[in-house]
Amino acid sequence: MSRLVHFVGFRDDRYWNALRIFGPPDMIHRDWDRYAADDVAPDDLVVFAIGDANQKPRSFTVEAARSRANRRPASAFD
Repeated sequence: MSRLVHFVGFRDDRYWNALRIFGPPDMIHRDWDRYAADDVAPDDLVVFAIGDANQKPRSFTVEAARSRANRRPASAFD
């Protein structure tokens, strides 16, 4: 099986720098989340726009729960 190149989180000119250094990506992931992490095989190369290789994938379930907890109850007078 061949090694795939994944670009994660590129939204600006850093993409072109990574393209010049690593070549074209096989997969582009907007965010480092569970879906992106599940797409990566052990021998694949993952290139992050921001952060290092040790960062944990985002959990949308945790973020949604945190967002719900921070919402205040809606008032009838708002």
